[in-house]
Amino acid sequence: MADPYHWQDDGIKAVDPYEDWLLDTGAGYGFPFGPPNETHCYSGTEASENFVAGDENPDAIYPVLYRPDGEQPSFRPFVLRESTVGRERSSGFDHSNTESSGIKRRIGIPLRAASVNQSYVPEATPQVSANSSCASSSPAKVVVGVIDDGIAIANRRFQSAPGSTRIDFAWVQDGDAQLGAGSGSNVAFGREYTKAGIDSALAQYTDALGATNEAALYRALGLVDSRKVMPNSLDGKAAHGTHVLDLAAGADYDNTSSSQLEEDRIITVQVPAAVTWDTSGMGLDSFILAGVHYILDRADRIAPNLPVVINFSYGIFGGPHDGTSLLEKAIDEIVTARNDRVAPTSVVLPSGNHHLERSHAVITDDDFKADNCADTDKGYCDLPWRVQPNDRTSSYLEIWMPKAGYDDGDIEIEVIPPTTEAIPAQKLTAVVNSAVVLTRGAKAIARLSYDKHTPLSEEDARGRFMLVLAPTEVPDVRADTALHPGPLKPVANGLWTVRVIKKSDKALSEPIHARIQRDASPFGYPALGRQSYFDDRAYELYDHQGKLQVHDNHSIVKRDGSSNGLATGTTPIVVASHVEATGRAAIYSGYQTTETALPEQAKTPLVSAESDRSPVFRGVRASGVKSGVSVTLDGTSVAAPTITRAVAAAYKASIATSPVDELLAQATAIEALRQAKGYFAPLDPDRQGAGRFPKDGLYGC
Repeated sequence: MADPYHWQDDGIKAVDPYEDWLLDTGAGYGFPFGPPNETHCYSGTEASENFVAGDENPDAIYPVLYRPDGEQPSFRPFVLRESTVGRERSSGFDHSNTESSGIKRRIGIPLRAASVNQSYVPEATPQVSANSSCASSSPAKVVVGVIDDGIAIANRRFQSAPGSTRIDFAWVQDGDAQLGAGSGSNVAFGREYTKAGIDSALAQYTDALGATNEAALYRALGLVDSRKVMPNSLDGKAAHGTHVLDLAAGADYDNTSSSQLEEDRIITVQVPAAVTWDTSGMGLDSFILAGVHYILDRADRIAPNLPVVINFSYGIFGGPHDGTSLLEKAIDEIVTARNDRVAPTSVVLPSGNHHLERSHAVITDDDFKADNCADTDKGYCDLPWRVQPNDRTSSYLEIWMPKAGYDDGDIEIEVIPPTTEAIPAQKLTAVVNSAVVLTRGAKAIARLSYDKHTPLSEEDARGRFMLVLAPTEVPDVRADTALHPGPLKPVANGLWTVRVIKKSDKALSEPIHARIQRDASPFGYPALGRQSYFDDRAYELYDHQGKLQVHDNHSIVKRDGSSNGLATGTTPIVVASHVEATGRAAIYSGYQTTETALPEQAKTPLVSAESDRSPVFRGVRASGVKSGVSVTLDGTSVAAPTITRAVAAAYKASIATSPVDELLAQATAIEALRQAKGYFAPLDPDRQGAGRFPKDGLYGC
């Protein structure tokens, strides 16, 4: 069955097959939380090398854009003004200037209309530069920005004294918009909390004995609302964002002077729960990019020329992994601009947790078989994709073509379901913006497409096949939608064969990379997804001692290259993780070495930080949601904020070298001490970078 939707202009030019599945072909079961069932407005991102002042679309609202020295960024997030339900996602969006300006638009996850400030007018960002000599009475010396989920802004760990928060600005992107003059909130969507507002709430909900009713405070501020469909991250013991922020910037005012704590300022961005819950990564670009611009803008409002370090402990499995994804290019651009024109700026990212997830396969010329080929085929290689039962979310497989020496049509993909009786196999040749839909009982249950991934410049263009499968279990709540009336059909679980067929005699200039997108539900959210994986017989799960194997063999399924798909840009500091008691890399900690086109600093993590105290005591301890409560979480996402703290300390101390140079110097000293102790495993540079940072102190000290 041919797909009738070929990314044609229907008001919005789609540039990504994720949005087609989530908003069109698979709209009935695309998002883990189901299709939007209330009035909403779509978010998105625009990209162009030729943005000019005044070319903003009147049908969109643009959050504040940080423009050092007035520089126009090449990427800008937006949210549509028009409230829509169902298929009317493109109605009224004027794209008359698209052709002349070369604007590409990508649509993201919808926001509730109640979160959108329809009358938003951005305030001008204070114009500062590296040569600014503006005097400031602020004691601030560094700003730590954290973009995450579930950030407890009333927690004592983020105060400099009782009732005085160090959080100057907090943006909850899916909060209810605060409208009208005097609201104290000036954001395009969601709700902003300022230091004055947080301090006022702390005073109101703190009794005469100094105890704060934090649960009541969060309810009053709208941060916990059981009436909303989405999970309330702060309505529990632990929240990922609170844990990360404590590791990055938390402190106890009983042990540290208020004047010293006042030097460390905090700006937080809490992304929408829908973005965190959706593992496809579709909604990340616009909200994360908006968050980065917001943090840099608000930092200049605290004081001019403040150094800023931003921690973003999120990751995806998919993406090109060559630094050319939209979000990576956008972050590189804005961080470089602020570094060059205003003040030192860093972004810290985790290396990823899917080293052993079997989510990455590499196909070279040697992997193609010539036997039993059709006359027009030059060889084939089968990707065995194991899709698990009881998976209530869609599964995504990206197959990335070589960036150079490849022509559209050199490769063809055939999809062979576990059983072809109910679902016939389908083939697709690499014709740009072509697609086929696999059906079951006249219902779309899978979609195979081919597009050119071109986030901005044509020189970054790269061919990509995308196979999307519907959930293997469809709950009754999704039985009928306006877009897809009638009961939805689950896809067959089991072993799907994705056959990569070579149609040309040309040798591959680079390997073909296949990447399964993350599907497991994130911490604190209902467990709906089950991670699919490549099930290759040649892949070794265990070594000769019965331990989990962490090294690759001749299988096409590779641990090498299983890194965070957002962490291959040129500017981020990428952090791996290790077990502090042994010094060995955490078994889940990923790394990236397979892309020869990557800049040198992106091929391996810069450094590693503690994510597990020992093989028995997993994770690291930091604050829970409520003050005085501590919880343990693990993963590279809790290693990254340890390095964020180290970078902030270097900025605060006005160390002349760059933060990277300082981290490398500290890593060298730490490794010398580890070797002197004698019982630590040798450093693994591929997986641990230049050195292993402990959370508190070296194990045993």
